[in-house]
Amino acid sequence: MLGQYTTINKKIMKGGIVIVLMYLALVLGEIKCIVKMFQCNWEPIGKAEMVYTVGTFTGLGCVIGYMDFKDK
Repeated sequence: MLGQYTTINKKIMKGGIVIVLMYLALVLGEIKCIVKMFQCNWEPIGKAEMVYTVGTFTGLGCVIGYMDFKDK
């Protein structure tokens, strides 16, 4: 009977670790987007500046941060 509960606890722990890693990846993507936005040259304002800025302020930066856009 005791073995049944330890199996359930292990499954819950594995699921919790996966969720924490997913949130960590999303936060890291958002931080990467913010850093890329500040590293753009902004002379003239181009596609990269717009994409990173919009991604930062809308929350889409968690995905856009992993993408590379060319800056002129």
